[in-house]
This record gives sequence, structure tokens and C-alpha cells, in this order.
Amino acid sequence: MASALACASPASAGTAAVGQNLIVNGDAEAGVGSTDGGTVQVSGWNVTGGLTAVRYGAGGGFPSTTDAGPQNRSKNFFGGGVNTAASRAIQVIDLSAFSGAINAGQSQFNLSGWLGGYASQSDNATLSAVFRDSTGQTLFSTSLAPVTPGDRGGNTSMVYRDNYGMIPVGTALVDIVLDMRRVEGSYNDGYADNLSFSVAAVPEPGSWAMLGAGLAMLGFAARKRRKSASGTSAA
Repeated sequence: MASALACASPASAGTAAVGQNLIVNGDAEAGVGSTDGGTVQVSGWNVTGGLTAVRYGAGGGFPSTTDAGPQNRSKNFFGGGVNTAASRAIQVIDLSAFSGAINAGQSQFNLSGWLGGYASQSDNATLSAVFRDSTGQTLFSTSLAPVTPGDRGGNTSMVYRDNYGMIPVGTALVDIVLDMRRVEGSYNDGYADNLSFSVAAVPEPGSWAMLGAGLAMLGFAARKRRKSASGTSAA
């Protein structure tokens, strides 16, 4: 997959903070969404195959503001596009700001998003993260499982998916890839919204031990207080 993504320019994470969503326009709000599912510009992404931004409640049976999906949704979501069997949006994020922690094996990632589709049709969306080194070689990749019609109860809606894990040592870039796949009908009804990728620090092993010891002491103190209170009452 690395060679196919090489044409996408990295988005700098030089000023990014741990825990911050590094995806640009992960909510499809950077622009006006289509009111009929047609193609509009999707800022921040390298788009192929007609992937577009659609307004909630657009005519033609698209997700509405009351259908199951993100509680903090705004005006738009990502749609697969008109007359296309497969469409894709790519974003390459430069992780050089976290290189010290990554190469020390002290960074983990969190990938999440709301994915869905139309009614009982099997059109779907997949969100992937592809971790690459400075030469462009793929070190590791992970994807959020597509949402099936059964997952949606046969309704037009989106379901939350997330995944997390260690960032491989040597990672310099991560490719965020949103794929929409049409299975039925003429419109590609893969839907997605509120896409997020963030970097987090891995807790030091000693921190877990200290936390466990602290919780144990709190439990002991609580038991001692309960025992003391019980003895006073009996007197």
C-alpha cells in the first residue's frame, strides 16, 4: 500500500500534542456538504473515486440528524459517491514530533470513527492506519472492521468503532485511509464521520505498580475505617 500512498503529501504533526486528533477534517466539516450526495471537494484529503461530503438529511435516504450515529455530529459526513464501486480518501501524517517516544517504544495509537451504511444494503466503509518508516516501508497496519447491515439492525445509521495498540519502533509516517465499497445499488453508500487518530504515551511499568499499591492501601484504609465504625456502634 505504501507505493500507492507516496503521492500524498504528509500533514505535519510538529505542533501536535499527545492525545490530540491528528486527522485534518476528520468530521467532513471543512467545506459545504452536498445536499444530494453529489461530488464536492473534501479538504485535507487526497480523494479518488468520487468520495464526497454529504449533509445530514440530504434527499435520497441519506442519514439524518436523528439516525443512530455520533452524538456530537455537525452538518456533514463522508459518503462513498455517485456511480462508483470503490472510492478512497488518503491522508498522510508526519509523526516526527513523537519520534523520541516512538523509537523508545513508549507510544501507542488510538484509531476511531463512526462507520455505517444504508438500510439493509451491504455497502460499507473501512478506516485504516498504515505505519511506515522514513524510507516508506510499511511496518504495520490496522483497520476498523466494516459495519454490516446486521450491526446496524438493517437501518440507515453509523456505529462506533475503535482500535488501539503500540506504534512500531521506527515509524515516521502514518497513512490514514478511508475506503468506501459499494456492494448493491448504483450509489456507494459507505458512510463515515468523526474520524480520529491520536498518539498517547505508554505508562511506565513503575506507574502501574504504584497505582496498584495506592489502590490497595486505599482499600485497606477503607476496611479499617469500616471495622472501627462497627466496633464503636457495638459499644
